Amino acid sequence: MSMKATAIDPASLLREAGLRVTPGRLELLSILAREPKPLAVHQIEKKMKGALNQVTLYRALEALEKAGIVSRVNLEHDHAHFELSVGRPHHHHAVCRACGLVEDIEVPHAALPQKEAAKQAKAFASIDRYSLEFFGLCRGCA
Repeated sequence: MSMKATAIDPASLLREAGLRVTPGRLELLSILAREPKPLAVHQIEKKMKGALNQVTLYRALEALEKAGIVSRVNLEHDHAHFELSVGRPHHHHAVCRACGLVEDIEVPHAALPQKEAAKQAKAFASIDRYSLEFFGLCRGCA
């Protein structure tokens, strides 16, 4: 399976999700589409060069995450990271505990593990997504 991303149309994504198409949201999605790894909010803010203030940026990310367009990634840092979740194959991340290097990886596993998880979770009616990250040492830090 290839990890290659497919081209996205940010305006169409926003309209299909019922979100307003604004210059700031378009710029935010364009930035995330160009990035090969998850970005921290302060990195996104810097790349946006003032197109959105911090509060508006957080609100936009929250709305995009709720719509399933953007994913929050837990890299066990003291801040959130985000990446585009549409137009890319499902993947996980290997994170170096020493230097912070992040690499997208594909891990073979059962088809639709969220359905298997839903069978095990007695209090849940459904589970529709999941996240799995791996932590260790990169070759340079080992």
